[in-house]
Amino acid sequence: MNARHASRPDRSRGPVSGDGLAAVLRLPLLDDPPGPAADDGGTSPATLLVLAEYHRPSTGFYTRALGLNDQLSVAETVRAVLIAFTVPGAERMLDGAATGPAWSLQARRRDRLRVYSRTAGPIGTTLDEALGRDGTATLLVDDTVITVTTAGAMTRDEHTPDAVCLAGEFIPESGTGTDAYHGTTAPPTAPVPLPPPLLFAGPTGSRGPGDIDVPRDVDLAAVNVALTGEETVEQILDGLAPELRDLLLAGDLYEFTPLLQALDLGRAAQVPDGVRAVLDGVPAETTRLGRAAAWSRIVALSTLSDRATADEISEMLMSALGFTCADAGIAPGGGRLSADPLTAAEIRGLSTATGRTLAACGAGVWEAKDTTGSVVTPLVPRSSLLERLEMYRYLLQRHDAAPGD
Repeated sequence: MNARHASRPDRSRGPVSGDGLAAVLRLPLLDDPPGPAADDGGTSPATLLVLAEYHRPSTGFYTRALGLNDQLSVAETVRAVLIAFTVPGAERMLDGAATGPAWSLQARRRDRLRVYSRTAGPIGTTLDEALGRDGTATLLVDDTVITVTTAGAMTRDEHTPDAVCLAGEFIPESGTGTDAYHGTTAPPTAPVPLPPPLLFAGPTGSRGPGDIDVPRDVDLAAVNVALTGEETVEQILDGLAPELRDLLLAGDLYEFTPLLQALDLGRAAQVPDGVRAVLDGVPAETTRLGRAAAWSRIVALSTLSDRATADEISEMLMSALGFTCADAGIAPGGGRLSADPLTAAEIRGLSTATGRTLAACGAGVWEAKDTTGSVVTPLVPRSSLLERLEMYRYLLQRHDAAPGD
């Protein structure tokens, strides 16, 4: 199969800044504060959008966006931020090791400044209490200063990941690095060197041969595995349909782990027996390419996103798996090459049988033949959002055969 030899993204360097699943998915209810809880009259559990930024003078700005459980402690919050910046020792800093990075968090909220560290304020204070949903703090890591800001909240439940890195970005400072010749009329005679990578100095603040380089680009997959924990990732993957699990492992697509964790695949899906019997035939395709297209479509639909976002996710998944136009027998032309990735329309075409099966269960849209974006009036109406989610969960789950089957 050509996909085995197709050009894959260079994952050793991490995705392009702001790339990946987290950059595609819209953050739900970000502007709507969670409503009051029914049991205690307080606010319901929330995931806070946390922006962490490091400014290195004459170089640029390094930014990470995270979604964090508002009930995480200050220490757990700092750990998540440092993992997102790939600071050495961050993963083990809560294990009691004396070799972890020295840090303190100066948080300002309601015009009150509090300092949290191992020797100062209680580091077990919750993120919600320390910063709330519109707080600002300064995180000092050895001699490095990182600004931490909370910028909104999303509703969550017990299955939402406690910590997930949503995006990362590096912006060169004007007049340096890749922007050094911005606005000039003549190009430079020699290549412009990229800004040096971010360095976290040791406790002495020295910058020498012993310093450790931290890349400008964030590898969302690696960061989220570190945030989730390798054992948890293995548990999540073990709960997937075996064919889908093998696909994700083949493409190193760990950025889907937080999404799959949020779907709570360990709980049996609530699907009527009649619908279950139909869904047991999905994917309905027989070729490796067609079945991969069907799985990419199901994963995209499980996000319950709008059509454009679901299309982007299915395209990203198929591209990461290495499938190209050549694999689908699409001849070059119209500005496209045989090595180009497949479009969402082509992916839907490769998984037509699965699409019809989903639509017959009310979990998809009946599309007019040979048209893009058109639909026809279905004999089976589309199911409710909750019913569709349960069907997608059923398809994604691992189903072990009962004894005697």
